[in-house]
Amino acid sequence: MLACLAVVLFIAGSLWSSPAPADKPESWVEVASPHFNVLSNDGEKTARRIAQQFEQIRILYSRALSQNLRLDPGIPIVIIAAKNEKSLSQIIPEYWAQKGNTHPAGLFVPNSETNYIALRTDVEGEFPYLTVYHEYVHLIVNLNFQHIPVWVNEGYATFLGSATLQYKSGRLGQPNASELYVLSQTKLLPLDVLFRVGHDSPYYNEAEKTNVFYAESWALIHYLMTDASRQKGKQLSKYLALVENGDDPVDSAKAAFGDLGQLKKELDSYVSRTTYTMFAVALPDPVDSNSFPARTVPPAEVDATLGEFDVSRRQLEAGKTKIEEALRLNPNLAAAQESMGLLLFLEDKRVEAQKYFSRAVALDSKSALAYYYDGMLLVSGGAAEEDVDEAQTALEKAVALKPELAPAWDALASLYASDPAALNKALNAAERAVKDMPGEPRYRLNLAVILLRMGKFDDSRAIAQGVAKSADRLLASQAAQFLAQIDRAQQFDSRNEKAVDNLDRPESGRRVKRAETAEIDRPAPVMKRRTGGPSDSPADAPRDPPAATAPTEGTPVTPTPTHPYSMIGTITAVTCQDAPQMQFALQSAGIVMHLHAADAAKIEIKSEAGKSAAAKPSCLQFAGKKARVSYLLASQKPWDGEIVSIEFQNAP
Repeated sequence: MLACLAVVLFIAGSLWSSPAPADKPESWVEVASPHFNVLSNDGEKTARRIAQQFEQIRILYSRALSQNLRLDPGIPIVIIAAKNEKSLSQIIPEYWAQKGNTHPAGLFVPNSETNYIALRTDVEGEFPYLTVYHEYVHLIVNLNFQHIPVWVNEGYATFLGSATLQYKSGRLGQPNASELYVLSQTKLLPLDVLFRVGHDSPYYNEAEKTNVFYAESWALIHYLMTDASRQKGKQLSKYLALVENGDDPVDSAKAAFGDLGQLKKELDSYVSRTTYTMFAVALPDPVDSNSFPARTVPPAEVDATLGEFDVSRRQLEAGKTKIEEALRLNPNLAAAQESMGLLLFLEDKRVEAQKYFSRAVALDSKSALAYYYDGMLLVSGGAAEEDVDEAQTALEKAVALKPELAPAWDALASLYASDPAALNKALNAAERAVKDMPGEPRYRLNLAVILLRMGKFDDSRAIAQGVAKSADRLLASQAAQFLAQIDRAQQFDSRNEKAVDNLDRPESGRRVKRAETAEIDRPAPVMKRRTGGPSDSPADAPRDPPAATAPTEGTPVTPTPTHPYSMIGTITAVTCQDAPQMQFALQSAGIVMHLHAADAAKIEIKSEAGKSAAAKPSCLQFAGKKARVSYLLASQKPWDGEIVSIEFQNAP
């Protein structure tokens, strides 16, 4: 089963760049094609061949799916091309650790910093890189779709994963023996069951049930993509448009495919055959691989890259050993500084991580990710001292180096949004993040938050409603909470409009400009964003939804912000140098509020039970604590609100 081979799970392993006889360092070469970096110990000619092969596969997938799809994730795809089985076994030793384990020819390791592929260059056979291609298709699909059903995602990956290349064409849809065997031996699932399989379904997770799910998903995609009448009606495209809109997958299937009973009969007949139509795609002449830049890679850089590959598989100790060796060999290697920063970031040692990213930047790193992490950590409680200007410079450098780096645009949007005068810049950055990674719902939610802050209620609501249909239950819950906040904010705004209208009447004896009325609760988006997976892992996502409180019905609305609001979250980025003043960020779900106290000693501090705390923490001790903070919205200030009280969820 393909899912068993794909390295979506993080597996134990260790790795060294293995020395050749007589202690002669092994020679590694890098070839950089337009969309892939190949690092190989099998010589420049082989590295060029591998790079050209993947460039052709990329074009093949773009033509088979849609030329309008985004193909590139904005982060590097590094291919570690090992010269033989022994070499690959040293890179991913877990597959050779026990007798009888499968020895794959290649693996795909998706990650939020770099997507890695490890493969043998000396393999032959019908589909030697089936698993790698399968996961590469998932990368493309997940980049573009928010709500794609699991059966379509797996069906596409299996259908396209068996790709083969000729000189000017590619062939798709070739079945392998495992699919044919399952289809010949197993009764197919009812279509309404197939269409509703999710990531928590037994058909996706239990070994005895997954085989039929994968095989049937492949067969139905194969049928819909090769049957002339179904293709003429563009039925699969219609189905995808409906489900991407958040419509029910079974209702969408009925609307796009017609009678599901008839479709099931046709599919049963289709899978009974022993041969299948191949799907041929014309390709342009291959790009001359001799045009790709190539270089010999120094040992320190090899160790840093291979160590980072270990880190991407969560083999932190193995990765640390290699990265430390890289730093010993060349302390001024920016790539090694960045690799160590990533390792420390995954260990949640954020302050230490930021120092390494800062060193990489100081060494004139050419990696956009180094600047992204440096900037992101500077404003998310990951640095010893927050520096917003330096963070903005770093993030802007990141998008200058790699304009399609969506996480950097998203972080910039959050940074800009903290300044009311820069909301248009924030909106442009958030829209760019969504454009570059349309399948990432977190970026859409950030865009919705900025639109709310700008008072664009309908636009914000429309985007949040789409996110609320996400298959990610935590994110869907956060979006639902945010929709409620939009409603409260719009009601509050409406009441303020009525109050101002009354004040504008001549008989009132005074006029008040609308700009001077109370600010509605439009918090800036969160800047603290851990990157655990294009898309973030649930373990890294904030857990507490915002708890903003709307004004009580009937309460007179005045042009000054006197109504207290409250929000539960985690206190980060505490600033104490202007004592007795204090500032901090309060983050929760997709939101961060920047709050201020003129005198920290006068803040009412409560325990979880609501009673006054026995002892107040010092200013810096607030950092990292979970609390309900009450505040008054601030107007024309560099912060969002003035702190009234803090109720710690766990008493300090």
